Amino acid sequence: MLANELESRSVKAEIETFTKAESFFYCHGKKPFSAIFLDLDMPEMTGFEVARQLGQNGNCFVIFVTSHQELVYDSFNFRPLNFICKDPDADVMKDRLHMVAGQLTDALKQEKTVVLENMEQGRISVKLRDVTYIESNSHSIIYHFANNKDTIAVRDSIGEIEEAYRKFDFIRVHKKYIVNLKYVFNISRSNETVIFKSGSELPMSRGYKNAVDDALTEYLRRK
Repeated sequence: MLANELESRSVKAEIETFTKAESFFYCHGKKPFSAIFLDLDMPEMTGFEVARQLGQNGNCFVIFVTSHQELVYDSFNFRPLNFICKDPDADVMKDRLHMVAGQLTDALKQEKTVVLENMEQGRISVKLRDVTYIESNSHSIIYHFANNKDTIAVRDSIGEIEEAYRKFDFIRVHKKYIVNLKYVFNISRSNETVIFKSGSELPMSRGYKNAVDDALTEYLRRK
């Protein structure tokens, strides 16, 4: 069922199953997994114990699976991507997996690492998930980040960036700006602005409004 959901989103996935934590950690150590669906009821180690050890040894997306709905609040300590409650109804489980597969697809897209050639600092690796928007300023392209760290300026073309990053949920909103839909709350057609979840805004050109609206609607539909 999970494989079908991911395939429908053009995600190529190698899915492996484990019944023991020891076997999982051995394989994960040799070739780290990008995402892990953890059943909380496992022999030897609980799903929470596995997640705790994972947190000490690397990053991956964790989705908890259990029939114990009361444990959902305890799971927040591990910052999982989501929490799936088991249900005997196959249609209900399909709907829940559909939702999680959409979230996972979006999250994996933004794990992409790009190397920026900064004019002063040289080569810098950044995750697309950390980029809120990209600005064209005279002869430079400026990357802005979610954690308010220093911006990074590079020599590039905003048109080329638009094409390269479109598949990673970045959308052109203005001749000067490309935004990461992950951080967009809404758009204001009347004010012609893009509103970020942080409350800040960027101008949106009239010619881009329909494309931005369609892209944001499609992005939110997948959530």
